[in-house]
Amino acid sequence: MELKIAIGRILIILFSIGVLVFSCEEQRPEIIGCWANVYEEGQDVYKPCNMQAFAPGHFRQVYDFRSDGTVNYLVLHPADAHFMREAKWVYKMADSQVDIIDSTTDELLLKLSISIHSDDAISITEMP
Repeated sequence: MELKIAIGRILIILFSIGVLVFSCEEQRPEIIGCWANVYEEGQDVYKPCNMQAFAPGHFRQVYDFRSDGTVNYLVLHPADAHFMREAKWVYKMADSQVDIIDSTTDELLLKLSISIHSDDAISITEMP
């Protein structure tokens, strides 16, 4: 009987560790929120969407990372009919990388490299 209890406790501990490790890989709190490309300051520079009024211009990429693991991002359309697409996102801590995955097919849509500069500036680079 004591062996069953010990095994049960070990399984609970291993499960808890697995949940903690998995949740750390899913998201990074510093990037949660809406980020808009500020190409005036650099090609890969992004700032919070509500931080400033952006100058009129052509296509300005936007990513809205949510704490529930979903992301809305702006898709460039050749006829200027840009649209927001919803997907899932997963943060890979080892690579400082975010994978954007189709919610229905689990197909990898985008790979992004993320660098945190400050509370109000990050770099997002699309990877091949």
